[in-house]
Amino acid sequence: MGSACVPPDFGHFARRLWRRLCSLVGGRLAGAVTTLFILSIFVPGFYLALRSRYVALLMYLWFALFRPQDWVWMDITSLRLSLVLGVVLLVPALIAGRYPNVTHPLSLGMAAFVCSTILSQMTAVRPDLGWPWVDFTFRLVVTCMLLVTLSTDRMRLAGVVGVVALSLGFHASKAGLAYAVGGGTRFADGLSGAFVDNNGYALGTVMIMPLLLVTAQNVHQLYAGKWLPWLKRGLWLTLPLCTLAVVGTYSRGGFVALSAITLTFILLQRRRIPALTALSVVLVLGALFVPVPQSYLERLETIRTYDEIGEDSAMSRPHFWRVGIQMGLEHPLGVGIRQYEQAYDEFDTTYGRYGSKRSVHSSHVQVFAELGIIGASIWAFLFGYAAFVCLRVRSRSSDPGLTPQRRAFLFTMSNALLTSMVGFVIGGAFLSLALNDLTWLTFGMVGALDRISTSEAEEVVVAPTAAAAPRAPLAFRAVESYAASREVR
Repeated sequence: MGSACVPPDFGHFARRLWRRLCSLVGGRLAGAVTTLFILSIFVPGFYLALRSRYVALLMYLWFALFRPQDWVWMDITSLRLSLVLGVVLLVPALIAGRYPNVTHPLSLGMAAFVCSTILSQMTAVRPDLGWPWVDFTFRLVVTCMLLVTLSTDRMRLAGVVGVVALSLGFHASKAGLAYAVGGGTRFADGLSGAFVDNNGYALGTVMIMPLLLVTAQNVHQLYAGKWLPWLKRGLWLTLPLCTLAVVGTYSRGGFVALSAITLTFILLQRRRIPALTALSVVLVLGALFVPVPQSYLERLETIRTYDEIGEDSAMSRPHFWRVGIQMGLEHPLGVGIRQYEQAYDEFDTTYGRYGSKRSVHSSHVQVFAELGIIGASIWAFLFGYAAFVCLRVRSRSSDPGLTPQRRAFLFTMSNALLTSMVGFVIGGAFLSLALNDLTWLTFGMVGALDRISTSEAEEVVVAPTAAAAPRAPLAFRAVESYAASREVR
């Protein structure tokens, strides 16, 4: 909509007016197109959600993570479509007897975490601020438990992982493309919701990259048509684009988390040398052809030199962590969910050097400060047991009784979920994102994968091959008598 559509004989004022008109028409046209795109997904999806609880789960996850209300031309927030989809998911499921799973250890751990949020309200500094977050956590955990219940086979779990990955991966890939086309565009903001700023956006992108990878590896579970090769290529393409999106955020925590998942992915491969070689080739090509601004490299350098240059952003974080630890020690039940900021000034020993009502900048310290020893213990159990489950499923994938397709699915899916959790454990150490949807959905996906792998292992029945009875030598075989043979005739 620039000078290419401007007639050459227009004056300066006419050119400005023409560009403004082109921009206005183009903006409305783009808004109409995106609205039609969203409606083309929502309308048939909602119809199918009324008929299938599994489709209702997929629609609920898509709406929560993709956030289509931010895309449509009109304001639809007043319709509360997320609540409508939640009701469509939960109520018919309960009527049909498809209850949220409460038997898997991860489901029990998530339920215990919700209980710890309620307990923290007993010693909360602002209980009125805590109850909405208790409600949010409860709804999130119920969704994760339903995920465990409804993801009953490989195809269904692959569908859930694909929807989760692509709902966020679409935005991240678009940002990565904008970075490449713009020659190094910097993103100061992220998405609305949990990943609202650049640091959260970077961490969310890092967490979905392993899920995009495993979706590419298992997309044949969902689609086997003639476009399958192109679909796989498109999914593989999202990985370098997401990497560029992380670079464009200028997030140091995002860079550390990206490095962590890369190392984890290589270590989990059965053939590590080829994986490391392929990664090295990609890095070399990226360094040669992808624009990386000098300002980004200088920012990464501050990871090592922040103390020498006196950068307050990095120097303040250890202080915030010490304050959070002190909160947890003095309040064994915590200061209340999402109330670290409200209690900060009381525990601040610098008398406001870094400001007032500051964030803790660590998900792990956040849980300890806000939910106390009980909540932090449950938090550690969830990650520890989820990692154990992924390693156990990974071990089950070596069962020779399984088909090659089943072995590949269990191996790649367990690696992806474990890698994604590693990304959050490392990157989440620098951000207050304990209640982000993606982490809790990962616990649900790990629980579903564990149940699927157990079921498939039980189906493997190694039927002992009946050994053929040894044939006796001819001289010792029983033969019919001559009289009997004559009677038969």
